[in-house]
Formats: sequence, C-alpha cells, structure tokens
Amino acid sequence: MKSLQAELQFVAPWSWNGRIWARTGCKFDSNWQPACETGDCDGRLQCNGLIGKPPATFVQVALQGDKGKPNFYDVSLVDGYNLPVSAATQPFSLKCTIRGCSKNLNGLVPSRTSSC
Repeated sequence: MKSLQAELQFVAPWSWNGRIWARTGCKFDSNWQPACETGDCDGRLQCNGLIGKPPATFVQVALQGDKGKPNFYDVSLVDGYNLPVSAATQPFSLKCTIRGCSKNLNGLVPSRTSSC
C-alpha cells in the first residue's frame, strides 16, 4: 500500500480560532457527495464551523491577537482517529514541544462499533 504524506502551511489572522480536520480521499472538483472518505464537512473544502465526519483527527487553534498573551494549539483525537497529524509554530518555539500524534494508530484504536 502506497503511503501519501501531505503538508499544509496555514497562515491565520492574529486573532483566529478554529479547527483543521484531517481528511482522506477528497475530490472537490466533482459533484461527488461526500467529497472526502474521512473527515468530510458536508462536501465542502472549508468546514466553516461544521464538524468533520468522525472518525477524524483535527488540530484546534486559538490565536489571541495580543502578543503578550499565549497562543494555543492541540491535536485532538476526541472525534476519532483517521490520520497521524502534527503541528508546528513559525518561527519554531521551544515553548511548544508537543506537536501532535505522528504515529499511525489505526491498528491500536478500537472501532466505533465496539461496545463496552
């Protein structure tokens, strides 16, 4: 099986809050609904407040806009896991040492149909 890796550099306004959903198998140039196999946002390229269809890994960002206040980001598996994801600051900061979940957890995470 061929492994694909993608990198996206996202430049945000100084006071932006939002989520970036990890997705697989997307085709935005057609009328195919849903547009993505995992993490789909109702067929849209930009989710604009919608939740990516679980299971989906996402990065949550909170930029404060005031350089005197800290900015926050995290990689979340709260809505499931579909891809390894990491995040980095530009410029690199020694204060931000945990950058995400870079291992493939598909074989370790129980399926959503499991009962407890």
